[in-house]
Amino acid sequence: MIRYMIKNNFKLMGRSWLNAFMLILCPLIVSAVLISAFSALMAKYEKAENFSCGYSFEEGSPWKNGEAMLKETGLSAGIRFLPFSGDEPEETIRENDLGGFVTFGSSGYTVYRTEDQKVEGMTLEYFLSEFVDQAMDAATGNASSEETVKLSVEHPEFVPAVDSRDYYGMVYVLYFAWCAFAGAAALLSNEKKYGIGKRFQVSNLSDTQIYLGKLLPISLVVIVDIGIAILLSTASFGVHWGNPLIVVGLLLVMIPAAVALSLMVHSITDNVIGTIVVIFALVWIWGFFGGSFETYMFADHPKIIKLLSPIYHCNRSMVELASMGRSDYYLSAILYCGGLAVGCSLLAIAIMKMKRRGRA
Repeated sequence: MIRYMIKNNFKLMGRSWLNAFMLILCPLIVSAVLISAFSALMAKYEKAENFSCGYSFEEGSPWKNGEAMLKETGLSAGIRFLPFSGDEPEETIRENDLGGFVTFGSSGYTVYRTEDQKVEGMTLEYFLSEFVDQAMDAATGNASSEETVKLSVEHPEFVPAVDSRDYYGMVYVLYFAWCAFAGAAALLSNEKKYGIGKRFQVSNLSDTQIYLGKLLPISLVVIVDIGIAILLSTASFGVHWGNPLIVVGLLLVMIPAAVALSLMVHSITDNVIGTIVVIFALVWIWGFFGGSFETYMFADHPKIIKLLSPIYHCNRSMVELASMGRSDYYLSAILYCGGLAVGCSLLAIAIMKMKRRGRA
């Protein structure tokens, strides 16, 4: 019976092939526009050479315990940190031809940069956000006024230069994959229009089977669409995706997660338009903090907010795997998406059971 349901759902989605076509066309159009628009900025970033940065500590700043690690790790990232008094950061930058200046206070730090050195300034901000999260916290977490903390942390890794072609060619294919509900809209609309859902509820199919009868065909259609988009982006823009097996592995977990999220929201709203509004709003927020609109290398959003976005994990894992051949975020992307898929599926099935009991 479930095989008949899956076959029937494929037919319903086939009646609205335009939705599936949009999942192929939209990422290509948006990627092409942004690759062209930001090619100059990303090219400038790629050619940026090593630079010097000034720094100072305010009186009693606990961050001073990590000074040696700051200078050592900075050199590995192409930034030479030089100590200054810090009275006039802007003037110090101009007089010493620095790429930026950072003042470490009692509970945070302030970055200064000039308008004509935006790339160096953004690179510095990205370095500090990564360094503070991974190294400075360890250096100052147990600091006291009477003892010096011994540092034993690994150097943070930094993403090599990535051009706009590879970056936007990847992240927008992934971004539109999270809009998987576009592929399900026609199915759910027709299902409600012709009362198909009510027929299945009085059948011998369990709620889990009914749910899987929707999840599996929708996921397969979206996977095929996104796969075609990847092939076209590679052929049209020369995007380097890295290891194909790793990319496929992420898609096989990420897309079902996106579909499960959509089906869960639809089970709550029981309205296609309402589901579209909620999903697109949620995906936009995740994309905003996940690097879909502003490259995560340059974004200065708090790290904790970035980590809350599954799109951030997916974007960063794909970009780093393509540029470095490895990424610490691939496993987190798999686990995040897998957990999201399971959690949303269980909640959707539970809601279906509640609704069926209410109609019994």
